Amino acid sequence: MKRFRKAISVMLSLMLLFAFGMTANASQGTELNKEKQAIEADSSFQLTTNNEQRTTNNEDVIERLTRVDKPEGITSSVYNMQENINFKAPETFSLKRETLPSLKASPTAATASSATYSGTITEEGGTQFLYPIYVKPGELLQAQLDGPFSEQLDYDLYLYEFDMTTGDINPNAIDASTYGTYFNKYEQGSASLPENVGSRNATGSEKAYAVAVHSKKGSSINDPFYLTVDVNSQYDAYEPDESAFHAYNFTFSTGGSTLNSRSIHSGIDNDWYQIAIPANRNYDGLNVKLDSTSESYGYKAEVYGALSGNQMALLPQTNHNVTLNTGTYYVRVYTTNQYSPDHLYALTLKPVLRAGKIVINGYDSKNGPNDYPSYSYGRHYRVNGNTSLTVKGVVTTTDNYPVANAPVNVTWLNQNWTESSGNRTRTGTGYTDQNGAFSVTLSLPHSTGSIAEYLSGPISFTHYYDLSGVAAQVSGTSLTATDIVYHFAYSIYGG
Repeated sequence: MKRFRKAISVMLSLMLLFAFGMTANASQGTELNKEKQAIEADSSFQLTTNNEQRTTNNEDVIERLTRVDKPEGITSSVYNMQENINFKAPETFSLKRETLPSLKASPTAATASSATYSGTITEEGGTQFLYPIYVKPGELLQAQLDGPFSEQLDYDLYLYEFDMTTGDINPNAIDASTYGTYFNKYEQGSASLPENVGSRNATGSEKAYAVAVHSKKGSSINDPFYLTVDVNSQYDAYEPDESAFHAYNFTFSTGGSTLNSRSIHSGIDNDWYQIAIPANRNYDGLNVKLDSTSESYGYKAEVYGALSGNQMALLPQTNHNVTLNTGTYYVRVYTTNQYSPDHLYALTLKPVLRAGKIVINGYDSKNGPNDYPSYSYGRHYRVNGNTSLTVKGVVTTTDNYPVANAPVNVTWLNQNWTESSGNRTRTGTGYTDQNGAFSVTLSLPHSTGSIAEYLSGPISFTHYYDLSGVAAQVSGTSLTATDIVYHFAYSIYGG
């Protein structure tokens, strides 16, 4: 930010010097021809409204999802299990049932069975089993493994069918979650992504299942894991998709796309989507956002990148914007507070288009938006000292598509103040809206009144003001718009 402020200050200083040079020979009180004015805000700037343009503002609604099941970015041993799990000596009874704070279900939610267990694994390659878990016809079983919370340990989660007649576990896993340990920073603290599995009983009779926690790397008698199991009869049609291994394709348009047919029905429900970022694109970021009601519930929409060994790295978001390169990524929707199977969340993915142009197209202050006097330096906006100044503008692509959610930095400079005064510059930041428009308000200091201009007429006045500069820049780019603003101090009657 300091480097940006210095560069902008230099540019604005040169612009102001240029303005002074253009008017060195001009008499006071004379308006310059428009062709000779310094840079002026174009208040008549308008976006094109042709049909091609308008489609970027209309979000598509996704009505059907296609499942990935074998995403290219992740490989899972569920498809080629190599771990040697000992089925003859499960340590079932060493698991301890926990009474932990649970997430809140809505009052209208259907009755669900949920419990959390804890345990430890004493040797690398060891396995803890929990069975039998009974699931009635039409019910959905979900299981989530949290911890152990150590970067030196890597545990995986497997789901099997349990034969209620023989008491045996079918050795072929029907689901598995095998992320590599990779600690991300969440609001609740640092942790590796939890392992999640699920299965829906689509038969006409009750079924039983077994869940296995397997140590892929390391063991500990002091670092417990926590296994939560939930059986629910109310869920959306796309379940189960508990891990990135079973993500659904989410294809979005240039104007953005919205999915509004899914719900979070339990405290451990995870909905996953796979997105592809092509090389031939006009964006480098994606705005990933849930509707306001879902956000108030505590729902989160996060974007992950897959690293080697199935490690899942949480990508940082700024104002819901995520920077993305060419490749495959995964979006996770879950809750951190409450949930309701009756509430359909709206997930919107909208490309943050590459900015190609930025324009300052207006101002507002205590003087109103139309205060453009014609002093000796041309027609420019006038703002009183010790008040606020709102700088408005638009960011578009080179072919005039509005760029939404673009970060914009605005700097104001009055070089009559010294740097040590703390009044020389003011800076502010903002984001463009869906129409590419930005509005940033700055709180200005007093004017030094360095310029005195006599205005003759039936009633004569002398106005005292400074020339100040304004620059708006798309953050992280060289795209900048500059303008001159009169910084008004006071006037004297009859001067």
